[in-house]
Amino acid sequence: MPKAPRQRSNGSSIEVASIIGGGAAKLKKKIRDIQRLLKKDNLPGDVRTENERALKGLQVELQNTQLNLKAKEIAKKYHMVRFFERKKAIRKLKGARKQLEDAEKTEVKKDIKKARKVVKHSEIDLAYVVLFPKTEKYISLYPNSEKDGEDTNPKAKKGLLMTDERRLQFKKEVENLIDENKLPFSIEDALKGRSIQVDHYHSSHQDQQEIDAAVEEDGGVEEDDFFE
Repeated sequence: MPKAPRQRSNGSSIEVASIIGGGAAKLKKKIRDIQRLLKKDNLPGDVRTENERALKGLQVELQNTQLNLKAKEIAKKYHMVRFFERKKAIRKLKGARKQLEDAEKTEVKKDIKKARKVVKHSEIDLAYVVLFPKTEKYISLYPNSEKDGEDTNPKAKKGLLMTDERRLQFKKEVENLIDENKLPFSIEDALKGRSIQVDHYHSSHQDQQEIDAAVEEDGGVEEDDFFE
């Protein structure tokens, strides 16, 4: 009899290992199975400990899987918007740097100060496009101002105000990262169009509880190669 719990424990470990990477649906099923098992009052101590440990690991794996699924779905939806906005931001930054060079040649302090400010704003815009959280609906830097009829719609007006507030909030967050030299990539790499990998940057605005609303099954959505 003493060996029986150890056999179940080993079997559980092997089964958990086989679930990893199998998709959200399999992870959720295994989590429910373990939770039901842990409700048993007569569960041996070593089996309970191992399953509690396995449960925590599976919950982390589920969270990561759901984040990846959500990021893929949103990245696919907003791929072209971000692509064109990145190109536009690059053009603006190159133009701003050229204006700064011209201003420095004139040695007019007022013009130089103004040109440097434009360069910084342009760097913030470029970093914004690259860094904006993949798990969040992308908010355009250069929104279409043609919104006929929305000015008289209170609900639409409120939504636009919230969008504007979020855009400004994230731009400020990016500015702070640049000022503190904590940007997780190089502006020069972004300016040159190099591939940049930013793994699930978590904005201070995001709520982790949002993950719980992710889809049930692994949806096979293609990765957005623009930000790989």
